[in-house]
Order: sequence, then C-alpha cells, then structure tokens
Amino acid sequence: MVTENAHRFSVDELGFIQIALTEVLAAVSRGELDLNKLAREELAARGLDQHGRWVGFQKAAEIHQTA
Repeated sequence: MVTENAHRFSVDELGFIQIALTEVLAAVSRGELDLNKLAREELAARGLDQHGRWVGFQKAAEIHQTA
C-alpha cells in the first residue's frame, strides 16, 4: 500500500525498511506490529508533534496519546 505522501521520500530516506529484520516485516504485514503506533511513540519520545516540530515532551505525549 502506497500513500499519497510516499512520493515525497527518496529510496534512501525509506531505506530503513530494507534493513529491517524479516521477522519484523512479517509481523507488520500480519498486523501484529503497528508501525503507526511505534512512530507516534518515537515522535513523543523526541518531543515532536505529528509534523516533526518541537513541542516539548509533555505536549508531544498529549498529541500522540502516549502518556
């Protein structure tokens, strides 16, 4: 599945998917691992909103509903 915004990223920027363990990719494809949730958790841990802008850790946790 390709999203509308996928064209904004180069192969190099998306290269992390090529080095992902097969077990991880298989779990994602089966719906056992939610990459969207992982991305939200990582953004919150970095203090960033959904656009990658710094908002602080507490606000980011609220935005991503990880607190």
